This record gives sequence, structure tokens and C-alpha cells, in this order.
Amino acid sequence: MSARLIPLLSFLTLPLFSETPTGKSQQITSPDQVPQGLEKSDWASIRAAHTAWEHSFMPLQGGGFQARNKAQQWTTKFDGRGFVAKSKDAEWQWGLELKSYGFGTHQTTVQGQPEVKADGQRLSYQWDASVQEWFVNDQRGLEHGFTVDQRPEGAGGGVALDVVLGTRGTLKASVAADAQTVYFRDEAGAPVVNYSGLKVWDSDGKVLSSRFVAGPQGSIVLRVEESGARYPITIDPMAQQAYVKPVEPLGYAGANDNFGVSVAVSGDMVVVGANLEDSSTTGINSTPDEGAFNAGAAYVFVRSGTTWSQQAYLKPAAVGTSQAGDQFGWSVAVSGDTVVVGANFEDSSTTGINSTPDEGATNAGAAYVFMRSGTTWSQQAYLKPGAVGTSQAGDQFGWSVAVSGDTVVVGAAGESSSTTGINSTPNELAGGAGAAYVFVRSTGAWSQQAYLKPGAVGTSQAGDNFGRSVAVSGDTVVVGANVEDSSTTGINSTPDEGAGNAGAAYVFVRTGTTWSQQAYLKPSANSLGYGGVEDQFGYSVAVSGDTVIIGAPFEDSST
Repeated sequence: MSARLIPLLSFLTLPLFSETPTGKSQQITSPDQVPQGLEKSDWASIRAAHTAWEHSFMPLQGGGFQARNKAQQWTTKFDGRGFVAKSKDAEWQWGLELKSYGFGTHQTTVQGQPEVKADGQRLSYQWDASVQEWFVNDQRGLEHGFTVDQRPEGAGGGVALDVVLGTRGTLKASVAADAQTVYFRDEAGAPVVNYSGLKVWDSDGKVLSSRFVAGPQGSIVLRVEESGARYPITIDPMAQQAYVKPVEPLGYAGANDNFGVSVAVSGDMVVVGANLEDSSTTGINSTPDEGAFNAGAAYVFVRSGTTWSQQAYLKPAAVGTSQAGDQFGWSVAVSGDTVVVGANFEDSSTTGINSTPDEGATNAGAAYVFMRSGTTWSQQAYLKPGAVGTSQAGDQFGWSVAVSGDTVVVGAAGESSSTTGINSTPNELAGGAGAAYVFVRSTGAWSQQAYLKPGAVGTSQAGDNFGRSVAVSGDTVVVGANVEDSSTTGINSTPDEGAGNAGAAYVFVRTGTTWSQQAYLKPSANSLGYGGVEDQFGYSVAVSGDTVIIGAPFEDSST
């Protein structure tokens, strides 16, 4: 079973300086910034080595191991029987210990000491020929898993497989009524850690029915209906640190608000969009009403130690209004103290930064930039396409947003120009072709730097939805076009119109202030995936440094 504990991202923050040619020191302010005098590949290797080191399992004097994780802010100790995690700046501790596994009363009790092996970021306990317990510590958090290689004795008669976990520490476990969540509560009864998201599958990828059950003496039972499964099987619950909902009076959880339609995280900050929230109020931390159906809102939550609190309730300010149907919060992004919120159904026909909105272009869309100083938030910019790239009805500018430092990318999946290349002059000849826009900040002022369309490799066709997803890391932007129609495969293939809604993604890079298309991405033709009809490759995209990930939610392989 695999339990990923607190899947929050952390970023490498090293107090690194390098000498510039003028003799001044260069401060590294972003993981993607390459120190002068180093190649990008060298810097990537240094970062990887440091990350591996800080997530290694360290032996303890007297036996056992210890692992630290900045994402969790936990220090976890392993004694050969289980683990106990202690959170920074908190009094509570919690942990788990495998007690037994089997069917009904036919349980195999785990006894004695396992064979322990520590190898960098991985620690394993080999309990017997059937069960290995393992831990992997990385930027996502501490992942805890059990591999059950073969069906335990006693199977049959329709009895489910039980994996019994004893609890450790000061928190008390209680199983929710739906049997899909276990709450670990403190002395006041407040849930501190939530154990949920239980998923189970076998070696063929078949999903197995599963649930949590309260066990004897405060234990937890993971119950799996494994009849007909092929071993090994994987059981995957997830431990969460917080259950986040809006806090009154700064926003409240209304029926059908869609709180959670979009989420973003950077360090100790989480941003949540609620695109169907109904308040007509404007500005930061306004008092919500129910005066504008589906106007939308976004919420900022911050972590101190292990405690989460709501810091801001975001609504458009005086520049950019909160109108019914705008769906502010459809998309959100965060980098450091900068938050970007998309409102893809906003109706203003105006163009440029901080223009005065009107109601002249239905569903033209807009994006908003908010900045934090200390704990105070303010709106810094109201973004609309500029002179290159127009704000037209139906463009849905703000369908997707991304931010990295002083660079913001906004996707407009409904934009209708058939033109190709960077900063082309748009027309209205290809409905739903889509576009993406790059904005940059200099000394607090924003300007549009690029209007992105597919180049010579990869065409701009009606209905492609270029801009359905966007991502940015440093000087690299990735744009997804999930309903692009080419049947070709591989990098920089020559597109055709042979596979409806197969999808594609595009990589753009910046040199100085100049953008160019570097790659037209399609799945490989071999066993590493191929582009099929309706796969919608490019529905989601992500980028970090030199690595890009593309999602294809309607791909049809059973592998």
C-alpha cells in the first residue's frame, strides 16, 4: 500500500552566490536561475544532488533512522516497527505501525525485527516473503508503502483482505461515516491529520473496492475486496494536513460555489478558486453578499508550522469589476507573493493593462494579478490582451493562467485567429483556434511581452483550443491544445488533420525578451505512447526546468 503523506511541493532554497564578471555577487532567487559560470545541466545536477541529500534517511545513534521533509515540516523517526512523525512548532505526534494482515480472523501477525535496508531516499522493511514495507522521502512528502507480493493464506468465502495498522503518538483516530476518511484528532477533538483518498489496484491496474474500518484498540483496518485480483496489489491512502474551507466573514462556503475548481501552491501558501461564488462585492477581504450569480472568488490560505489559516478573500478591485457570470477563479496560479486569477467569462472589450472595463464583449475574459506585502494583499494589475492580440467576444482569455517570478502566461482557448508564429497580427478566421499571452513585470509595472501562436511546425486551426492549458518555468512556456487534430507522432512532426481531438502541446523559450517556438510535442509512435483520436493530449501541462509533463485524460490504453 502506498500512503503519500502531505503532498505539498517545496522548492530548493539555497543561499547561493556566484561571482559576476564585475566582481559583484549574484544572489540566486529562484531554483530555475542558473548561476553565472555554470551550465544549466551542471546546475540541474547540483540541485538534484542537494535535494537527494536533504531527503536521505540518516542512521540514528542507538539504532533506527530519521528523515526530514521541508514540504511536511515533519521529522520522522523509524525504529524498525513503524514510524512516528513530529511536526515543527506543534506538540502533537502521530504515526503508524503494521500489526497484521490476512482474511477475517486468519491474520498473520507481524513480529520481530525486519530486514532493514536504507538506500538514499528509500528505506525498506522486509517482514517476510509476502510483505515489504517501504518509505520514500522526496519533495512531495514522505511516501509510505507496503508491497504484498502474493495472496495471504486463508483467502476464500468472499472474505475481504484486512491490513491492520496500529496508531502511534498523541492523536486519536476516528473513521468517518462514509468509510473513506480517518480523522486523527488532537485533545480538543479537532482533526489535525486526515487519512483519506483510499485507492487500491492490482498488477493489471484493476481498481479494487476498499474502505476504512475502525479496528480493535484504536487501530485502523484497510479493508480490500480483492477477489479475482492479480498480485501484487497496491493500497494507496493519503494523509492530509488540512481540510480547507472558506472562513466567515471573509467568504463563506455557499451551495454550488465550486470551491476547489482550481488550486495552486507555492511554499506555505495555497490558493483556491471558487468560480461560481455569487458575491457582487469588490476588493480584498470585502464582505460577501449574494448579489452576482457566478461572479466567482479566490481564497488564499497560509501555513504557520502545521496550522493553516485563511489570509485573504480575493475579488476584483476598482479596476476590473465583479460581475455576474464572470467566473473569477476559474483558474489560479501562485509564485512567491504573486497570485494570478483568471475570469474567462468576463465581458469587457477593452485591451491593455489596467484598462477601464466595459460590458462590450461577452466572454472575452480577463486575468488579475495580486501581490502580498507582509500579510497584506492588493490588486496589482488587470490583464487584457494588448495591441498585439485583441480582446474579442468568446476568446475566454483567462481560461488558464501560470506564473513564475515576474512572468505571467494567460491562455485564451477560444481566441479565433488563424495566424501563426510569435506576435502575428490576429484575424478572426479560425474560431476556437486559441492563443496564449506572456506578460512581464518590471519595477511593479506589467506589460505584454508576447502573443503566442503555433509556428511553422504545428498549425493554428479552428477548434484546436491552443491555450487550454499553460505552464511556465523561468524562460520556458508550455501551451496545450487539447483538441488539435493531427494524427502524427513524435517531436516536431508535420501536422495533418487525421485524428480528431488527438491534441498537441507546444514549447516556447525566451532569449532576452525574444520568444521562439522550440518544439511541437506529440506522443511517440512506439511503446512510449501514441497520439490517438480523442486522446486530448495537452488537456493539462506542467513544466519545471528542463522537464515537461503533458496530460491526455481520454487516452484509451488499458496498460
